[in-house]
Amino acid sequence: MYLRKHPRVWRDGDVYAPHDLSPAEARKWKGVKSPKKDVIDMLGVNPLDNYRNFSMISEFMTPMGRIMHSKDTGLRPVNQRKMAKAIRRAIGLGIHPSVHRHPEVMKMRRGINTAMKI
Repeated sequence: MYLRKHPRVWRDGDVYAPHDLSPAEARKWKGVKSPKKDVIDMLGVNPLDNYRNFSMISEFMTPMGRIMHSKDTGLRPVNQRKMAKAIRRAIGLGIHPSVHRHPEVMKMRRGINTAMKI
C-alpha cells in the first residue's frame, strides 16, 4: 500500500524532509523517465556497425549469455534495441558464444577486480 503511494525508492542513509513525503512530491517520482543520453550516444558509435567488437558486446550480456535488461544497461530504448540486434547478429554469425562469457573476458574481469581491491 505504501509503495503505491510513494514510488520513490529510499536507500540507506538518505535524508529527507517532511515535504518529501507529501503527495505533491510523490507525483514527481511517479513517471518513468528514460535517459536522454547514454553511453552509446556519448561515444557516438552505432552498435549495429560494431557487432564484431567482442568486448563491447560482452558488456551488455550476462555471464550466462543473456541480453541485459535496459534497467541494468542504462541505455535508451532506441539504443537498447540496436544493441540487442547486434548481440543477436554476433551470436547468429558464431562470433560470440551464446551460453557463457569467453574465458579471456573472465580473466580480464578478475584482473580488474583484484586491481580495485588493492
